[in-house]
Amino acid sequence: MRAAWRRPLWRAAAAWMLGAMAVVPLLAAEMGDDAYREAVAQLDAQADRALAHCKQLAGGPNAQRRCLLEAETQHQVDAAALQARRHPSGNNHFKALAAQVERRHALAAEDCKSRHAGNDKDSKSAQQACLREAKQKRAAGIQDAHQQAASEVSIFTPPKSQAERQREADLDTAIRKCDSLLGDANVQCVRGLSPEARLRALSRGSGAPPAK
Repeated sequence: MRAAWRRPLWRAAAAWMLGAMAVVPLLAAEMGDDAYREAVAQLDAQADRALAHCKQLAGGPNAQRRCLLEAETQHQVDAAALQARRHPSGNNHFKALAAQVERRHALAAEDCKSRHAGNDKDSKSAQQACLREAKQKRAAGIQDAHQQAASEVSIFTPPKSQAERQREADLDTAIRKCDSLLGDANVQCVRGLSPEARLRALSRGSGAPPAK
């Protein structure tokens, strides 16, 4: 990966990069190497423009800080979306959704500090209340991202056939029989299980030890 891609986030951020990438179909085809390299190059070019734009902003350090925050969080959104396009999976799709939530939270927290910047008691109290609300919205957003990613995984996962369900039920019956036995009887029972049944028992945390 290009060295520019590993620059600090504020340096590699892109304020307007590939907004459509933020919502990634879960089972979209994986990006090829050429397309991925091109997307990385676009991120680098957009990052340079975003940085130059922030440096030229009037309004003092506060305006520049806000600009850099917007650029940084947008970069995080775009990078997560790019990764989800590169390697589509439920986990990467969740990360892409979560990056949007984190961006909204970071900007909301900055707004709280800007709107309630006074040192008096009322300003501090208002700022804390504002930050608590932003934190609550972040938690709700992360939960929604989990649910959305999980629901899309379940939607796009082919349902099991009747034969598959019956085979799993038979395996579970055999595992439960072994689990009900103690000592040598348990060991002998486990040894008689099929390799598939033993693997299923271990993956479920069954008490049945592996057959030797």
